[in-house]
Amino acid sequence: MNFKQKLANVIWLSVQTDRYFYANSIIIFFRNRLYPSGIKYFISTPACILFWFMLLFHNAEAQDTGSGLDFLNIGPSAQILSMGEGTTAYPTGSSSIYSNPSLLSFEKQSGLDINYTLWISNLNTQFAAVHFKSNQLTYGFGIYGTRADDFEARSQPGPSSGSFSVSYLSLSTAVAYQVGPFSTGVTAQYLREEIFQLRANGYAFNVGTSLRLFKEKVLAGVSLNNLGEMEKLETTATPLPTMLNAGVSLKLIEFMTPGNNDFPLLIGILTDWSMPLDEHYRGDFTSEEVQDSYTTIGLTVDAADLFDFQTAYRMGPTERPLSFGMGLSIQPVQFNYSFIPFSTGYGTAHSFGLQYSFN
Repeated sequence: MNFKQKLANVIWLSVQTDRYFYANSIIIFFRNRLYPSGIKYFISTPACILFWFMLLFHNAEAQDTGSGLDFLNIGPSAQILSMGEGTTAYPTGSSSIYSNPSLLSFEKQSGLDINYTLWISNLNTQFAAVHFKSNQLTYGFGIYGTRADDFEARSQPGPSSGSFSVSYLSLSTAVAYQVGPFSTGVTAQYLREEIFQLRANGYAFNVGTSLRLFKEKVLAGVSLNNLGEMEKLETTATPLPTMLNAGVSLKLIEFMTPGNNDFPLLIGILTDWSMPLDEHYRGDFTSEEVQDSYTTIGLTVDAADLFDFQTAYRMGPTERPLSFGMGLSIQPVQFNYSFIPFSTGYGTAHSFGLQYSFN
């Protein structure tokens, strides 16, 4: 019996006389919270309290991922992830539905976006979206979800009584309207969470505006994301990770490489400021609640409309301050990849995306 099994048994023994709380069981993800390579347990609410008390007593460096719906703050596409989610003023195709829907207006064509992300701790996310341009209006539809299977359910020490899954889903529709250099947009989301036999539905809105300046060399944007609420999941509603974002992107330098063959390079920079508005927001693998704002700075390089490279640095409460990405464009298809290392030994996330443009 390893340490985690012994710990689970000790916790169960401490609360075995309180049967009421077993009707209100919740999930502790050992792999996400403390030991990324460990197994998973299903234990009761008072056990959680005792568990965290034990960690504090022994000065353990446990980390909290916040609510499951924090997946909405994880970029759905490789492009967004490669720039540290600092894309409030940077169009990324159909995935702008989840960052700043007003940016859909500045896409040159209609498009389809499909993405698969291998997150840490064997967690993965899937995303697909499409947008259609029609004069001043642009419409978009998306689906974004995450799921983890084979969690072991226990009501007493010993063999598990079965397994269960945890999943979160967002179905979205968006519309953006452009007037000259100005655009505004809104996304409506239907949300669903499933934990063991518990289910809850909810809704959320993303609202954004953006403005192009100086012959389209500067783009500024503001967005308010994940504003809404969830139904109660048995006794308590899961809080939404509401976020206020503001950003600017700039096409900084454009030049031709020397030689007989022209090879244009376009270098751009972007910066994003984000402020969590949910009082229970815990950021990204941080050990305490986060109320402070943070800033993301990114660099993009476009080589002859064939290759593009991105990197970003996030200054704030995060365990993934750096992110990297690249893309290969063979019109009308673009392949994207992003690489996100975690700084505390949790591993590395990889994201793979495909974009298809059409008229």
